[in-house]
Amino acid sequence: MAVPGIVIRLSDTLATSAPSLPNTEAAYTLGAGDSEAPKHATIYFLGDITPITESASLYDSDKSSNSSASPTWIVCKFINGRDASNPSDSPRTAPHKLPAHPIQGSTIVVNGSIPRPDKEADYHAWYDQEHGGKLALVPGWNAMRRYALVKMYGEVETANFYGVNFYDEVNGLGGPEWKAGVTEWTLRIRDNAAKPNIRRVWRVEGVSE
Repeated sequence: MAVPGIVIRLSDTLATSAPSLPNTEAAYTLGAGDSEAPKHATIYFLGDITPITESASLYDSDKSSNSSASPTWIVCKFINGRDASNPSDSPRTAPHKLPAHPIQGSTIVVNGSIPRPDKEADYHAWYDQEHGGKLALVPGWNAMRRYALVKMYGEVETANFYGVNFYDEVNGLGGPEWKAGVTEWTLRIRDNAAKPNIRRVWRVEGVSE
């Protein structure tokens, strides 16, 4: 059975050197929109991540071709998502692929979370019942996808779960709607985290299929 998901390829070199991957439905090349490193990434939307999780051969080939850059792959399976066409609905487990590609210059925010094992159910309930819906109210928001970490190749700090939100280039991040998303439930989720969140902001530089 196919397992839809993403591969986040991180590198210090330009993402144009990224390889092709099997089962790719879309791939977005990104540049850092924050001051963190690495500065380049590619997010692959895959219809099935199984060939990536069952063998390191594709990663090893990428690494040998980019030995000076030491790329890292974060492989995640799809949990659920929502789109601007149905922001108030419950998150859906299909489709995985975005209904429309993000445009060049638009913003992607990737937030990795590590809830304590005994608090994972509360974390998922918070994201599905409150947090995701509040992010959908931020001006310029277009879509959200959630993922669970399956495998990592290379050396990089990872999280157990990832929320990926897609925004227009001009958006309300940091504004009143975004700040309203910090509720009592949000603060409880933060207190119940095993480690602080891993948050990265990216700018879309290219789209391919």
